[in-house]
Amino acid sequence: MMKLNRLWFFILLTVSASALYISIQYKNTQKEREEKLAKAYCSSCHEYTPPGMLSRTIWETKVLPEMGLRLGIGDKNTLLTRMQFKLFDQLNSLGIYPDKNLISQKDWLSIVHYYLQNSSDSAVIVNHSDTPLQNLTKFKPFYILSDAGADAQTTMVRYMPKRKQIWIGSRSNRLEKYDINGKELFSQNTPSPVVDVIDGETPSYLSIGNMLPNEDRNGRMFDMSDDGKHKSLRIDSLHRPVQMVKADFDQDGMDDTIVLEFGFETGQIRLINGKTGITSIISSQAGARNMHLRDVDKDGFPDLYVLFGQAREQVSLFHNMKEGQFKEQVLLKFPSVNGSSYLELADMNNDGYEDIILSFGDNADYSIVPKAFHGVEIYLNDRKNDYKKSWFYSAFGATKAIAGDFDGDGDQDLAMIAFFSEPKEGNAFLYFENKSKMKFQAIDIGIPNAKWLVMEEADIDADGDLDLMLGGFNLGLTENNYRSDIKAVILQNMIKQ
Repeated sequence: MMKLNRLWFFILLTVSASALYISIQYKNTQKEREEKLAKAYCSSCHEYTPPGMLSRTIWETKVLPEMGLRLGIGDKNTLLTRMQFKLFDQLNSLGIYPDKNLISQKDWLSIVHYYLQNSSDSAVIVNHSDTPLQNLTKFKPFYILSDAGADAQTTMVRYMPKRKQIWIGSRSNRLEKYDINGKELFSQNTPSPVVDVIDGETPSYLSIGNMLPNEDRNGRMFDMSDDGKHKSLRIDSLHRPVQMVKADFDQDGMDDTIVLEFGFETGQIRLINGKTGITSIISSQAGARNMHLRDVDKDGFPDLYVLFGQAREQVSLFHNMKEGQFKEQVLLKFPSVNGSSYLELADMNNDGYEDIILSFGDNADYSIVPKAFHGVEIYLNDRKNDYKKSWFYSAFGATKAIAGDFDGDGDQDLAMIAFFSEPKEGNAFLYFENKSKMKFQAIDIGIPNAKWLVMEEADIDADGDLDLMLGGFNLGLTENNYRSDIKAVILQNMIKQ
């Protein structure tokens, strides 16, 4: 009898173990299938986003419902609660929100299950970088303030060295000119907010049109005399343009112009031939954020580094193939929630090769929460234009980081602004002093917290070192620890004094 009981116990144990093994195998197979589906459908529009990058709540209430609508799942008329009918109609015409399902209900539920089962209940845990050193002696600030009671909404701040003037563009369609001491000299109306300028006998301006996400094409490039009385339209119908550069890309003796049209769901990079005026399209991808010109292959023809910050977030190198043709090489790719916001090029480890510095922090999307992966990253060049992540500083809402030898010791330091910074974090502006061997000291120089949207570097006081200019863009915030009236702050470099 004892032997019989042992036999039954052994049989039951074997059956239970087999059932457990089968269950585990089934769950593993199910997860693999769900992951495969998620990667297939996500990658059709952007780089795959792992579940752990966002909390379960954000996936369930924000991101997955939007993804479903883009796959024909759900009632797209709910979109009218957060966008005007004109934009709704434009997006439907583009096929962004299809009328028919592009995925079976079974497969869609599998994707939803995959993200909800493999994400965390709580908010994303943030591993903060080292606490910034408090040092009020690095830069001496002076402020250009808005009129009493008015929110500053600066879209461009630029030092014009030939004129020894500071030019400030604003959302109120005004361009203001100041001397280097902050005294206003002149102001003039612009068709829409100015975001870029190229100086010349008659300066060329780039105005963005409607700043909010849209599919309208009302941006312009135009020339305007210094007194504002004479304007000449260069090109109109631009789709939220953000930057322009002039160079002789085809080496015919005349400067051509490249314009980045960030757009929204659509966008492009436009090349305007300086001799013929004919426009050609280098890329039809939306989200071109900023660019740098370099002659990578040393053939005398400028090539183009571009950061894309919408949907397919990536850094691309457009090789100039001559005669107005470019060939794209994707250098780095990121998930669509990374919030790619600015690309900088500089030799950060003094090996003679430029590295890539990226700011991640654009938070105007479907997951407006602090993110652990926001901050500043350095990707070192292996001297063959392959790049490896080598340094990261966590900073909520990082908008722009620019490199410069601010302390004059022969290496590249960094300055960073964070438009989407959290009030309690105190990282709206940080200076990173290069301590050599890819070690940086984060420094808080003590200027007020503000919504810094733009930043530039220049030797404004002509003393041989780099100063900084920051422009504030307030959105009606009422928090006591944010200054809403600062159009610009000029940070005079005091590091060597």
